[in-house]
Amino acid sequence: MQEGLLKKLEGKHTLESFMQATGLKKASALNCIAQLRKSGHLKTEGGGKQKRIYTISLKQFIEGKGMFTIINAYAKNPVFPAFQHIVHGKYDPEHALIDAILLKDFRILQQSLYIFNHIKKWTVLHKLAKKHHLEPVVGVLYDFARTAIKTKRMPDTMRNSLITKRPTKQIEIISGLRTNDIQIKRISDNWNVKLPFSLKDKEEMQ
Repeated sequence: MQEGLLKKLEGKHTLESFMQATGLKKASALNCIAQLRKSGHLKTEGGGKQKRIYTISLKQFIEGKGMFTIINAYAKNPVFPAFQHIVHGKYDPEHALIDAILLKDFRILQQSLYIFNHIKKWTVLHKLAKKHHLEPVVGVLYDFARTAIKTKRMPDTMRNSLITKRPTKQIEIISGLRTNDIQIKRISDNWNVKLPFSLKDKEEMQ
């Protein structure tokens, strides 16, 4: 695909605006769109009841699964990160949840909690929590998530193991943020981990 044409088309298009910009008829425009997608310069949003939006870029879009693609697949409100996170190879919701905790970004952490309803490999999550010394953090976030949204049931053996790692000194998930709600504080106290969410944050998730 010629760079000049990509420069001309760069940005967002509907099929109609793409046809107008290229002067192509529908069948030829769809064929051109398919070629752009194959070359990595176009990605599609929408479809079904929503109008398809085609985003065209001079730079190739990086394909693959990452923390944000997984979070946005389940989140109530999509996150718009300042950087790309793409993993080539095995990367599951369990990995995305741990990476979101490690990132220490409030909105990304909040939206990552919806992953708790899509965990299939609890043993993998447990191993990752151990690896990164996040056992009590995963435990407190799970207990909080259960009060706000639908979650899969964590195996009792895993929960019992996580609680044994309750720290003697209270820790923060995100520095400087702590709850202002009594019920959420009880969950924090149970794990000795300060939850950063307020009652309003919890209500937003429901």
